[in-house]
Formats: sequence, C-alpha cells, structure tokens
Amino acid sequence: MKLKGIVIGLAMALAFTMTGQAISIEELQSSPQFKVIHESRPDVPGADERTTWYLDTGTLEVLEYAPPVYKIKAHVYNVYQSPRKHVIYGDSWIVTYDARQSLASQVYRAKQNRASLTTAIQSAQSASGMEGLEQDLGGFSFDGTPLPRQKAASKRAILRTQLNTTRYDIADILFYEAYHMHFDDIVVK
Repeated sequence: MKLKGIVIGLAMALAFTMTGQAISIEELQSSPQFKVIHESRPDVPGADERTTWYLDTGTLEVLEYAPPVYKIKAHVYNVYQSPRKHVIYGDSWIVTYDARQSLASQVYRAKQNRASLTTAIQSAQSASGMEGLEQDLGGFSFDGTPLPRQKAASKRAILRTQLNTTRYDIADILFYEAYHMHFDDIVVK
C-alpha cells in the first residue's frame, strides 16, 4: 500500500512538471483551436524566413477580473521557418493589464490636466499598463519531435515603443480574445 502511494505521488509530480505536449506544424495549421495572431518577415531584400505566432484558444483563461486590473493566461506558439531551420517554440503567457495605464486612460488624464500632447505621448511610451510572464512549454520540430530548449521564465513590462512590437501586439490580442475589445480603448476616469 505504501508503494502504491509513492507511485501515485511520483506520477502526480511528473504530470505537474511536464512543460507541454508535443505539437506539430500540421496541428497548428489545421486545427481550429489554433489561431494565427501575428506574422513577421524581415524587411530585408532576399530574406527567405518568417515567423508566425499561434494562439491556442483552448488555453485562453481569465485569471483575474477586477477592473481596472485584468490577468489573462494562454499558450502561444512561435513558428520560425527559414531554408535552414524549421522550429516551433511554445510559451505559456500570463499578462497582467492595468487599465489605468491604457492609452485611452492616459490621453483622458492628459486632457483633464491640460497637459501637452508631448507629455501624453511620453507617458504612454514609458507605461503601457501591461506586464508579461512567459514560461517555456518546449521546442519542437515541425513533426512534433521535442527539441532541447532551456529558456528561463521571463517577466517584464510590455512596452509600446520597442522597435519589435510583437509582444505588445500579442498581449493586446489576448485581451481582445478574452473581452472583445482592445486594451488601449479602455478609459479609466
């Protein structure tokens, strides 16, 4: 009986420490559960590569709904394709949104305070109201074979002004998928 308890405990521990299930490009492209949310190609003549991000809509979950603060979790898959490399990276995203820092809220406050447009823009660039935590779900070849990948979890502000706005766009799409409105359209007076 004691051995059975140990085996069950080990099985539970293994189940909760697994990072994710293997996924293939065929599954991402053919299952309605996966939605293309962002695509990018280098702005370089002759570059033959692209990256496509997919949202696993089955994992979209509202963790906190306490306006003006919201928290959403979802799995996002990043598919990178080039002549030499085809790989899928999975991440669990948890994004916390503070609507007091949405663009509409900041513009509203700037108007109320008779602040200059420059001040409003600077404020919006330095504080988006979004913070993201990304946790690794693993890397996979296009046929779903797991690939070695060691990526530490990363938690950081999601800014509007970065040259690469992919993280900001994805965070906004997660909010839109959950609430059918863009985060930056919310006004907190």
